[in-house]
Amino acid sequence: MDCKIKVLFFCLLCIPLMFIWAKEPTSFRIGLDYACFRDFADATQSYVEIYYSFNRKELEFVHEEEGWVATVLLQLRITDELGGVVENRMWNTLSKVKDVKEAQTVDYMIIDQVGTNLKPGNYQINLKATDVNSTSQGEATLKAEVKEFSGKKLQLSDLELAFSIEADTTGGRFTKTGQKVLPNPSRFFTHKGGMVYFYAELYNLVDTPKAKPEYELRFKVLDINGKKVKDFGKQTKTKPGNSAVVISGINIGTLAGGEYVLQLEAKDKETSKKVYSTKNFVVIRELTEEELVAEEIKRFKQDVAYVASPGELDMFDQLNFSGKKNFIAEFWRKRDPNSETPENEFKIEHYRRINFANLRFSRTREVNDGWNTDMGRIYILYGEPSEIERYPSTRGAKPWEQWNYHELQGGAYLIFVDEDGYGVYRLIHSNLRGELQDRLWEDRIKTGPME
Repeated sequence: MDCKIKVLFFCLLCIPLMFIWAKEPTSFRIGLDYACFRDFADATQSYVEIYYSFNRKELEFVHEEEGWVATVLLQLRITDELGGVVENRMWNTLSKVKDVKEAQTVDYMIIDQVGTNLKPGNYQINLKATDVNSTSQGEATLKAEVKEFSGKKLQLSDLELAFSIEADTTGGRFTKTGQKVLPNPSRFFTHKGGMVYFYAELYNLVDTPKAKPEYELRFKVLDINGKKVKDFGKQTKTKPGNSAVVISGINIGTLAGGEYVLQLEAKDKETSKKVYSTKNFVVIRELTEEELVAEEIKRFKQDVAYVASPGELDMFDQLNFSGKKNFIAEFWRKRDPNSETPENEFKIEHYRRINFANLRFSRTREVNDGWNTDMGRIYILYGEPSEIERYPSTRGAKPWEQWNYHELQGGAYLIFVDEDGYGVYRLIHSNLRGELQDRLWEDRIKTGPME
């Protein structure tokens, strides 16, 4: 049975990219996560839960007798370190609605999970989804480390992050120990929700008549460098046996937007042994209208660096907050190709190109500076090339690419080369007016020191 959670989107810059570089079927985004637990029936393997989600709004609904129905074909493929396939299954999931307009316009996430048993080791989990009606596709891949839970030492399972945890005796697929744990496969949380819930299991507590009957739990939030951001203190619990379930949540209302690490520490008071389990998550801060305007003003000059004139940028610098707000509105209004539609198609396309450039051309994931590379600039200015010719590295030449724009200035091309071997391509020649031209560009792609 599908579970649905309303998803809030905050501003255009936060919208996940849904554009494919090659000309392929349209794509939709899949959230994917996993958690490993002890298999009490077989100590040689672990029980692995795989959580996934996708946005109902991105599916195509067709009318049937029982209402409007969307069908998604899912394929789960798990491979080991040597590339061997250890799991390969396919199934359909249906989403039924009465109001198709609501399904097409309101953001809801369809959430589900599947379970499997794997031997300890490293794996790759791949999930592909195909909308049967529209043929649009989504795909997500992640690396999974399956823990070994055999032996007698104190151990913690993985953390399962959740939107909510509440009492439930129905025995549904999300129910654990009498609690419905609704997973958050994307691991994105908002300030409006205010809470990050989590589930874990603690194994091999010393539970003998003479042993100390308590264990301790401590929850911390760290930044991605491991520095403590917030300590939620410790809790003392009575051992229910040699295993225990950890169900709790932390308030993220005071955390700034960004990526964090949730750390769970467990300690057996009998042995003083400690174990840890961690899971990364992202906080998205919902901005007020005033904050959104301030953020847009802050980013405006960077965002329009390639499409605004020097005079416009100089004028923008001289205005106060209110003046800048009005200037931005007028800037986009003048570039709107169709004022009769509620959308500004130029602005939407411009930010789509920025998002794609940052995803495709950034030097590193953390820097997110694809907009500031040569390929990013050209893509933002002119869009997707008509054709890309890729030439990999050879003994006599560095990697290089030629982008062809058949409809631009009667047929234009641009030459990019990876001069340093780090995957950052620089523009070295073009026949496009206003761009760099170098008749000796072929010498620059040759290996060896440049003259």
